[in-house]
Amino acid sequence: MTLNGRTATTAVMLALFAGASAMALEMPRQAAFMPLLVGVPGMLLCLWQLVLDLRRPADAPADDDKPKKAGAPAPARSEAEVFGWLALFTGAILGFGFLIGGPIIVTAFIRYSSRESWLNAVFAGLGTLAVLYGVFGHLLELSLFEGLAIQALQ
Repeated sequence: MTLNGRTATTAVMLALFAGASAMALEMPRQAAFMPLLVGVPGMLLCLWQLVLDLRRPADAPADDDKPKKAGAPAPARSEAEVFGWLALFTGAILGFGFLIGGPIIVTAFIRYSSRESWLNAVFAGLGTLAVLYGVFGHLLELSLFEGLAIQALQ
């Protein structure tokens, strides 16, 4: 059994998802749908991760404790890269909205950060578009943010 920061983080996330799901049960049916759609899978995934963490022997290294490959980026560089991608994603969504900015930035991320082929990157971008438009726009009939640049053009 291993109790460390990773296990504590999983337990805190489990509590947050459980709390959000419990609060959603008090809401009207339509208002509770989205919090439950996020909270219940989040709870299940946290429970699974907690079981994995607690079953790991104390002397077994965690996945992130394994030796790094030669040429792997330094932690400061990888953190800066994550914040850079987060800023790009936020800018793309604010500027061009979910339906345009989301697929573009996902394609760029898969191609340049994950170093995948253009085929995989375009496939991921089209998948993102399909989920955003199909699930959120069409199936759930949610109005997605259009972006400031698109709104200015209209």
